[in-house]
Amino acid sequence: MEIQQAVVLVGGRGERLRPLTDSIPKPMILVCAKPFLEHLIILLKDNGIKRFLFLAGYLGDKIKSYFNEGDKWGVSIDYSFEKTPLGTGGALRRAMDKLEDKFFLLFGDSYLPIDYWEMSDCFIVSKKKVILTVYDNFDDTGVPFNVRLDKARGGVAAYNKRKDNPKNFDYCDAGVIAVDKEVVRSIKDKNPISFEESIYPLLIKEGELGYYVAKNRFYDIGTIERLKLFERYISEGRRQ
Repeated sequence: MEIQQAVVLVGGRGERLRPLTDSIPKPMILVCAKPFLEHLIILLKDNGIKRFLFLAGYLGDKIKSYFNEGDKWGVSIDYSFEKTPLGTGGALRRAMDKLEDKFFLLFGDSYLPIDYWEMSDCFIVSKKKVILTVYDNFDDTGVPFNVRLDKARGGVAAYNKRKDNPKNFDYCDAGVIAVDKEVVRSIKDKNPISFEESIYPLLIKEGELGYYVAKNRFYDIGTIERLKLFERYISEGRRQ
């Protein structure tokens, strides 16, 4: 597999999960007696990914004290810490020296059980600078569609993070991104910067934002209700 590194954003405060997140970071919330982030590590290791970089912020020391360098799980874990929120782009820019030439970018509160080997191959074949995973079943997730595809050209035609998107948006962002490091090198702005709001529009204009359609639904723990749903998924033995 071409992509060997998973870069995971684990710096969020998890305001909607308070008071659970008053004393622990959101990715460390227990799901069936394991931190959510541990379930994510196991999923990715099962897909052949053993090198991790955690982009940490809020209570990041608790993540590091639990996972350390990853020896217990047979993986390698490195860390990049931010003192104040830098946005997705800013956090990646800060960690520039630790990024591999191509990497998966994931969110520390989102879980997508796909074939990561297949997505890696899709990324390489596409020759795009970035590809998103997208999903098209609203009934499964209840997440508003925010992506419009140009299937004829094999790319994303529009991306809108707002919840009031027009009806011609037919997919939602499923939370896993394959990235060429060159995109991060191009970020010159020293201020906090969002991938979704600042980088995606440029990539779309250049025809460099591709997509991979996920066959399975994704889960996240952004709210108590979604946390309970993922806990049920895990408890039913879908993941050990």
